[in-house]
Amino acid sequence: MRTRYGNDELNKFLFIVCLVVIGVNLFLQARALHVLVILILIVTFSRSFSRCFDKRAQENMKFLELKNRFFGSREQKVYHKAAKADRKAANEGKRVLICPYCKEKLRVPVGAGKIKIKCPHCNSEFEETV
Repeated sequence: MRTRYGNDELNKFLFIVCLVVIGVNLFLQARALHVLVILILIVTFSRSFSRCFDKRAQENMKFLELKNRFFGSREQKVYHKAAKADRKAANEGKRVLICPYCKEKLRVPVGAGKIKIKCPHCNSEFEETV
């Protein structure tokens, strides 16, 4: 699972929706709800096992923005802090990379070409083109 996206807030929400639909389906016994449960589980697991970190993160950010419009919570502060770090790195001529092993954010200079990066958090090495 190190090279996979894993779970985030959107996946947790989809799983809870799935459990609610299963609970409702216990009383209604509708075939459409069975199909809905299967579709939600397929989406949840495909997001979890995906290797497209950027797309899944964007989906999660959109979900958090929508959630915060209705509820407003601590996640909003975390999202803004991460976005601020990315903007700061872009202004300094750096790019934010995510370690594929420990998911730690690393800042590297833009335009350096293909470089070997050693993560200070987990001491793993990987190559990336910047």
